Amino acid sequence: MDRDRFARFAVVIATFVLTPVLLEMLAWYIEGEEYNVSRAITVISVVTGLALIALIAGRLRGRLPTMLVTAMTVTAAGGIVLGFAAGFGPVLWNGHMSGELLGLSMIGIAAFTWLTGTYLLVLFRRGLYVPHLEATAGPSPTTTKRKVIGESEILIRTQPDISAALEKALGSCVSVIDQDDLHFVAFFSPGGCAFYADVLDDADLQHFFHESTPEERRISYLKLGRQLDWIGQRLDSHLRLLESGTVIRTVLDVERGALFHYWVDHGRYVVGVTLDQRKVGEADDKMAKLVDMIRGHFTLPPINQRSRPEPGGSLRAIRRDQAWPESGS
Repeated sequence: MDRDRFARFAVVIATFVLTPVLLEMLAWYIEGEEYNVSRAITVISVVTGLALIALIAGRLRGRLPTMLVTAMTVTAAGGIVLGFAAGFGPVLWNGHMSGELLGLSMIGIAAFTWLTGTYLLVLFRRGLYVPHLEATAGPSPTTTKRKVIGESEILIRTQPDISAALEKALGSCVSVIDQDDLHFVAFFSPGGCAFYADVLDDADLQHFFHESTPEERRISYLKLGRQLDWIGQRLDSHLRLLESGTVIRTVLDVERGALFHYWVDHGRYVVGVTLDQRKVGEADDKMAKLVDMIRGHFTLPPINQRSRPEPGGSLRAIRRDQAWPESGS
């Protein structure tokens, strides 16, 4: 979501609603005609308020879902107070509330609640915390260069200035990427995505792209990587009672390829992608080795040490005339 979208929305409100009112007031002043000044001031105040709300929402959209829920709760409390005053005011205080005031107040509360609920449902369908993740994403890598290794031309994008440790981590990522299995790798630090490298533009991979472009895929992978990291943090809070430590590996093994999220250290993680479903295992092994290499650049011990069993090494053939072993026997 573009941060300036809300700012443009505020300008649209001011242009299409506020400007005609101001022009009408100017014409009234020049021609000396009668004009309802109080109504014009009311309209200007309301429109200006909406424009300011739109502008502020653009700066606070990362916390907007929480703010909307809070505002909805406060609004509901106000509706309860109004309902109580309308229902019991004549009995308790020997007074009454204007019917128009009560009706307009309740319409305003109902409209705000309905609009807020609709907006939250739309966010829920997209993934409720997507605005928060986008707001806290940080700047994307912009410095672009290409490097040819063997038959693969690797696209590399980094932040303008990266540390020596990140330079080493970038070198490790470039060394494991190729057009055969691991096609995309991105490294995230506390400030956002520090760099990513991929071979998505390779001609041999174009049959994996039908309704999207490599550039669109890159943006989607970065967003999905941040979502997986957020999910991992939420899981960590539930796993503390099990004393199992941090979730260090998450794999989305989809119908066409897989996406990997590997934890490196607090605030640091790596996202990898393979487009080929047949190469999910090889890409996963590469990611595990890569993360240990990157941890070494930050003077951290290996964390993904694991060995795969040899094909057929742990399987025992059973003859047809041999009964299946019963559980617990």
